[in-house]
Amino acid sequence: MSRDRYKIGEFTLDVSRGCLRRGDIEIALRPKSFALLQHLITHAGRLVTKDELLSKIWPNVIVTEDSLTRCISEARAALRDTEQAAIKTVSKRGYIFAGPVTQEDDDPVAQPAPDMIAVKENVFQRRWRMALLAGLLLSLAAAGLYAATGSRHIAEIPRLSLIVLPFANLNADPAQDYLGDIITSELITALSRLRGATVIAASSALTLKGKPADIKKLGADLDVRYALEGSVLRSEGSVRISASLKDTQTLKTLWSDRFDVDRADILRTQDEIVTRLASTLHGELVQADTRRSTTAGASNLDAEDLAMQCEAATYSPGGAGMPGYEWCERALTFDPRNVRALVQLATFYGMRVSRVQSPNPQADLERANGLLGRAMEIDPDYYAAHCAKATVLEGQHRVPDGVAEAERCLALTPTYAGAYRILALQHFFLAHPDKMLEYADRGIRLSPRDPQASIFLLMKGWAYFMLEQDEEALMWLRRAAAASPQMPTILAGLTSELALTERDAEARATLAQYLALENTRTRTIEQWDYLPDGNAAFLKFHLRFKSGLRKAGMPER
Repeated sequence: MSRDRYKIGEFTLDVSRGCLRRGDIEIALRPKSFALLQHLITHAGRLVTKDELLSKIWPNVIVTEDSLTRCISEARAALRDTEQAAIKTVSKRGYIFAGPVTQEDDDPVAQPAPDMIAVKENVFQRRWRMALLAGLLLSLAAAGLYAATGSRHIAEIPRLSLIVLPFANLNADPAQDYLGDIITSELITALSRLRGATVIAASSALTLKGKPADIKKLGADLDVRYALEGSVLRSEGSVRISASLKDTQTLKTLWSDRFDVDRADILRTQDEIVTRLASTLHGELVQADTRRSTTAGASNLDAEDLAMQCEAATYSPGGAGMPGYEWCERALTFDPRNVRALVQLATFYGMRVSRVQSPNPQADLERANGLLGRAMEIDPDYYAAHCAKATVLEGQHRVPDGVAEAERCLALTPTYAGAYRILALQHFFLAHPDKMLEYADRGIRLSPRDPQASIFLLMKGWAYFMLEQDEEALMWLRRAAAASPQMPTILAGLTSELALTERDAEARATLAQYLALENTRTRTIEQWDYLPDGNAAFLKFHLRFKSGLRKAGMPER
């Protein structure tokens, strides 16, 4: 019996040839998906835990369970296991291959057909034929090697795959190495929480410490698309942290940043350094992979590519809401279980209600809630789903529950800047200006170049508006409008504050700008009646805000 071939219904898993066949047709599978299917089949009938699969298929690499889920989906699709009868999920534990598996006999030795007539060859004919055959085999091998290491290899490198190289100590004193090591290790842990990320483990990355890094070779050897380089430089009073993200294939620098930290506060701000780097890289990696997939051609995009296009649209500075949500709709036509697309689309519908720009708030909330239900059933610990759920609960007049969901989001991924935006917004509806300022300031400090920084600026403006510190509110609302001139909610806030501070001409001009926006849905005072929480302090703010809009000339109905 051969241990290299397994029969599964109409399919054959040929381990020696590294392929899955249905009859004579070879079924395409990525190497990791093939390895996962092989492990399940060779352990058919027993529970294979998620931890076992992660350690077996991705040794020395930190990946999220999303990578595992994707491979399971690809294996099921290859086997046409739409009912999940062959590969069964054991909730929160792992998987069982429950389909019938039999090992196949070795291929029988081929016998010549009876009507074949042997033809004698002389020694020169035989040598010539062997030489010709050897040359042909060498040519085929070379072509196969190019395909394996060239374009095919590039296509198989996982999305969002990264190695964080040890942060270099630029000081002469080796005793100062510890800070770079800590940043490297903790940054690897933080980035591994990014959905779909494959991050080389710290135990492997730190072996490169003090060695010159050939980034292109590392990318090929470790199957990663990106490399992060960094350094730590201590001066008399401060520490300078520098970092840059590079494409391992082109060696192009995709992003770089540096910032100084007070040396006396270095231990206190250590977590903040890692959080700031991870928060920025979260968006940079998604956008870099989106540019890569777009360059590859729209015809090659799969569900995850489309979902990442959708997410990348939210990182566009100055945008209104989520202009790329159509990408999510397309992703779900390919894969209705794509969690990234489900959550991004739910976020769009929920935020449209929260910003009082929905054509049908009830329908939008129901759609968002349904999408999130599907997403959380698949991945209950996806941080962004909990932030999106907070917005839906807000629309359902359950703001305290929304705060709890946002805090859950932050606990799952402390580097996610979106959690600070949602927490500031929830406390806005609870009329807690001190909390709004706290979360907005923390978000700005941790993500100073955040493409959605205008929301933090808006929250600061609303907080001072609520405190009736109008000049301070006006300053922040002006800054928010300068950052996102196409966002209706920001212009509405600025319009009201301008009117309340007797800047009537500017208020009317800003109102006209607001009404001219393509995304503006709320055009009357009556339509601004959005009261997620009935507390008296927010009602007072709300009435004052509407009085400013009225004074600027917004129609009542």
